[in-house]
Amino acid sequence: MIFMSTTKTRINTDSDSEETPEQFITKAFDYFNQESNEHMNGLSSSPFFITMGEKTTLFDGYGDAINFDRIKEDGWVSTQINELTLTYENNESALVTADFARINESEVAYSTSLGHYLLIKQDNLWKLKGVFFLGGLSLGGEK
Repeated sequence: MIFMSTTKTRINTDSDSEETPEQFITKAFDYFNQESNEHMNGLSSSPFFITMGEKTTLFDGYGDAINFDRIKEDGWVSTQINELTLTYENNESALVTADFARINESEVAYSTSLGHYLLIKQDNLWKLKGVFFLGGLSLGGEK
C-alpha cells in the first residue's frame, strides 16, 4: 500500500503479524543495506526518533534520517549484524539491542556500534519508533 501526500510518498512495508522483533530488525537492516529510504520509512512510526548520547532528533521516518551518499564517503558498503538481543517484549512494544558493524569495500569492519531499537505495535504489526545510540554514529548528516 502506498500513501501519498503533497510532500512525500510513503510505502507501507507492513511487517508480518507473526514476525518476531528480531526478525523485524533484521528486515530493517536488509532495507538499510539496499539503501531503501522509502522501505525504511515504511517500517517506522512517525515521528521516529534517534537519540545519540544526550541529543535526540525527530524525523518523519527512519529513512529520512539516513544520507547514504555521505555514509559512503566514510567507506561504507554494507552493514552486518553481529548480534541481536531481545531486551524485552510485550503486546505493545519491544526493545531489541543490535551490535552491528559497518563494512567497507575490502569486506573489513571499519566501525562497530550498539543500537537499542524501540518497536511499537500498530495495527498488530511491529513498527520502528526510535533508536538509542550511547556512542557516536554517522548517519550521513543532512541530505
